[in-house]
Amino acid sequence: MSNNGSNNGLTMIFAFFTGFLAGAVLSLLYAPAPGKETREKIKETSLQAKDKTLEFAQHASESAKENVQNIVDQGKQSVQGIVEVSKGRVKEASQQVKSAVETGKKVSSEVRDKITETIPGLTNDKKSGKKKTEDA
Repeated sequence: MSNNGSNNGLTMIFAFFTGFLAGAVLSLLYAPAPGKETREKIKETSLQAKDKTLEFAQHASESAKENVQNIVDQGKQSVQGIVEVSKGRVKEASQQVKSAVETGKKVSSEVRDKITETIPGLTNDKKSGKKKTEDA
């Protein structure tokens, strides 16, 4: 499976948010503030990071759904196009076969008539469709 640019972009954004969160937590831990205040800041920052991550995940999910739907639609259009072209080719081939059969029947009839004419004593009775030999 190949790695596309969209996947690399998502990975970079996720890495950015993770780094942002880690940096925010570390800066709060080393900032000169009372413990209670620091814990509140950590909690707020964590909640903000959680919200941003959920928003990012929702956006990524929606984007993926749109991309999949576009691919499905393009696939349907391609299949419909192939079916239409195939129907046309089958119809064309069917007409060619019918034409070839008719030509074959015509040529066969002409050859049969010529053979009948060249063999003495053999006639072709076209009314009854039966061959008769003449008495000499």
